[in-house]
Amino acid sequence: MSDTDDMTMPKAKARNYQIEGQEYAVSISGGKINADGDVPLRISIRAHYGHRSFCLVRGVTNRSFWHDYPNIEEMRKNAISLAPRQACDLIALAHRLGWNPVVSRSNFEFVATKETIQAVGGLGAWEAQQ
Repeated sequence: MSDTDDMTMPKAKARNYQIEGQEYAVSISGGKINADGDVPLRISIRAHYGHRSFCLVRGVTNRSFWHDYPNIEEMRKNAISLAPRQACDLIALAHRLGWNPVVSRSNFEFVATKETIQAVGGLGAWEAQQ
């Protein structure tokens, strides 16, 4: 073991996706639990092409297992999961809303809800809310 082994950065917690030949990385980070027991999530999408800009999705919340315990069934009912297909659909939604990493150097941000994540496969429901 060299002297620098313990000084390396931890691995990124992003998942890579390829959509229509373009590479993206998606990561999810949580904030502090609010008074309602919700955990605010920040979904970051990075394009690995163009100006390599980010798209930030804010407004989505999830439940905290430990704060809902022992009411696990209630927590599961209100929790969300971001499957790979939904992550890809969120990337497509970001592009529909105006994110273009080839043209813009600026980061793009939009607000979503749990309902957006749950309905992202059927984008018609999201577009109806606009």
